[in-house]
Amino acid sequence: MSPKNSFFNSPSKLKSFKSDLAPVGFYFDIFGTEIFKVPVMPVPMRIDKLTNGHSTLFILPDIGKLNEKLKELGLIMNFKNFFLLGISNFINFAKGKYKEIVHRNLEREMIIKWFENSRLIKTEIPSLQEVYTYLLLEFLNTLSTIEEKGLDPSLEGYTAELLRYCDTIISYMREKIENNVIIIKEEGSTKTVQLYLEKKEKYFPLIIAIKIDKKTKMNFIPYLIYDDILDIFSYNRILLNEGNQIPVDMKVWKNNRIINKFSNVNYSNGFLRDIDLEKIDIEKVV
Repeated sequence: MSPKNSFFNSPSKLKSFKSDLAPVGFYFDIFGTEIFKVPVMPVPMRIDKLTNGHSTLFILPDIGKLNEKLKELGLIMNFKNFFLLGISNFINFAKGKYKEIVHRNLEREMIIKWFENSRLIKTEIPSLQEVYTYLLLEFLNTLSTIEEKGLDPSLEGYTAELLRYCDTIISYMREKIENNVIIIKEEGSTKTVQLYLEKKEKYFPLIIAIKIDKKTKMNFIPYLIYDDILDIFSYNRILLNEGNQIPVDMKVWKNNRIINKFSNVNYSNGFLRDIDLEKIDIEKVV
């Protein structure tokens, strides 16, 4: 097919539905790429909401639990830098995929519209917050162990610790899927719903409707989120065992002012203990 025909056959935009909640959380990946040199990653990697200026629900972790863990490990984390880097990676990925599919640049104004709309969503999904918090807690444990043992990516022990980290997350996500429940929160009350129906050893993911305000309901499919996380860590485990790709050096988090030892820095140096979406200036990110 000629480039001319390919251009005229390309879609005008990516398909997206305003009623789709599209929850996204962030985690520390253990492999970098050309695009994600500092791999604070969004999952799921849903870009359609972003490219259309529709809202995404950001799942923020339990900051209280994370700060307790950080104190226990003698570490300090800049949550704002973590979140901003995840958003930046998300936007850069979306720009590339959008141009690849639509053959046009993603407009800056659309990105800003997406983020401003996303700030307006106020709802809680306790089970998803728990999952994304767990990812970060286990990563902090792994990072702390690697630093205590003085390991670097060239050493076999480094890979062993990352394999243990992947195994922990894989077991946790499989248990979550097998339990087949998710807790959502509506109008101050918690509600337990199923992730899927099972027939003849096949899973059929359920669409969950959740109230955003008194007038609006939005939908999401939590099973797909759990399955995405499981796939990511299963694939990372394969990469670690193959040994053809070097995992990121844990120093990258210190160098990018995201995680450091408590004794080396203090909060007055810009290390923030919380995430406030209202104080994020998205124009500086795009």
